[in-house]
Amino acid sequence: MQTLTTKYRPQQLGDLCGQETITRTLTNAVKQKKIAPAYLFTGSKGTGKTSAARILAKSLNCLNSPQPTVTPCGNCSSCLAIEKSCSLDVTEIDAASHNGVDDARQLIERSSLAPVQGRYRIWILDESHCLTNQAMNALLKCLEEPPNNVVFILCTTEAHKLLPTIISRCQVLNFRSLSISAIVLKLSQIATDEEIDITEEALVAIARNAEGGLRDALGLLSQLSLLETLIHQSHVLEVSGEIAQPDLVAILQAVRAKDIFSLLKKSRELLDSGFTPEKIIASLIKVYHDLVIVAHSPKSVNLTSSALGHEQITQLAASVGYDRIIVGLEQLRVSSYQLKQAPQPNLWLEVCLLGLIQNLQVSPDSGHKNGHKNGTIAIAPHPEAIWNQVLAATTEKNRKMLSVAILTEISGNSATLSVPKKYLDKFNRLAEKIAQMLSKVCEVPIDLSIEESRA
Repeated sequence: MQTLTTKYRPQQLGDLCGQETITRTLTNAVKQKKIAPAYLFTGSKGTGKTSAARILAKSLNCLNSPQPTVTPCGNCSSCLAIEKSCSLDVTEIDAASHNGVDDARQLIERSSLAPVQGRYRIWILDESHCLTNQAMNALLKCLEEPPNNVVFILCTTEAHKLLPTIISRCQVLNFRSLSISAIVLKLSQIATDEEIDITEEALVAIARNAEGGLRDALGLLSQLSLLETLIHQSHVLEVSGEIAQPDLVAILQAVRAKDIFSLLKKSRELLDSGFTPEKIIASLIKVYHDLVIVAHSPKSVNLTSSALGHEQITQLAASVGYDRIIVGLEQLRVSSYQLKQAPQPNLWLEVCLLGLIQNLQVSPDSGHKNGHKNGTIAIAPHPEAIWNQVLAATTEKNRKMLSVAILTEISGNSATLSVPKKYLDKFNRLAEKIAQMLSKVCEVPIDLSIEESRA
């Protein structure tokens, strides 16, 4: 049984989804017989790079046409061999596993051989950014002055890793990530053809999860179709491992209401359900990212990427406030990095979430140990919240170094910073400067102590 990814792989240039400019460019190149000796197909995963390379190969070598054609038949021996990756004239190479200079030299030697069956000898180098510098240098001369009737097609998700001299010898085609609406439209057509019962909200959830790649979207739809029931958004979130809408909303409402008990309770429930701390933080980062977008542009329906609907995001953005959204997003970003260093991620997750609750501001009078002023009790922010503000205010270089530390305690004018043993000497030398950073955030003089973190 074919998966939807295989069954609906594009077979002609006109079938490429969401790549109109590339379709037009390659179509005109074939019609006008202006075939470049080398192409570079670059873009994010699942956007059609390898499929386009195979289609171009079929177009150039289709035996049922006396010349290159934009509508390869798909039935001749050449088209079928290319589809099955067993053509003598079209060679697909996984550059991730054939990335050495010896592999490049063998390719160069074999590229001088004449086509066996078709008009062109075509080399498709997938994941070409994995080639070593020596291998790339070996290919340079061949790309600049390739043998007659030889076409190189390099496919990569990371073009910046290729040598500039390689890129300059190729005709570069940038495959863009597909919009949510484009993916939803394609999925809707396929669901109708395959008689898959699925709601519009579920299609949108699949499109958001795919992050611009149609291949991932088709793979998820194929998996969901095995449920043999009406597919709802909740099914998509469960199968893809995403946190459900109600849980995300519950966290955000607890943060907004400063309800520590509800926040910690929901955190424990998610952890007990099998979600990792990294996944929870990543999902919250998506939500805060959407809050920033909607706060700036309320009508930006297609730009959001989290599991929450646009209406929910709009309501939350209005109630939370732009300044708190920005501070929260920065906190989550820093916490995501710190979480990777934490010896107990589950406990550190709770610290991260508690940091979102705080106002990130300390009143100058909060330095009183009894926390009182004029008969009122001052609210002391959580140490993690204060430390996140220190990190947010410093440079990228300092932030990377300071992120290994944890502000474990702050009381009055005293603070304690917990640091891994190998960084103790460095932090002790910088203790005065770090204390100044804390003093600036807290608006009171801070006496800082440095201690070794507990494993």
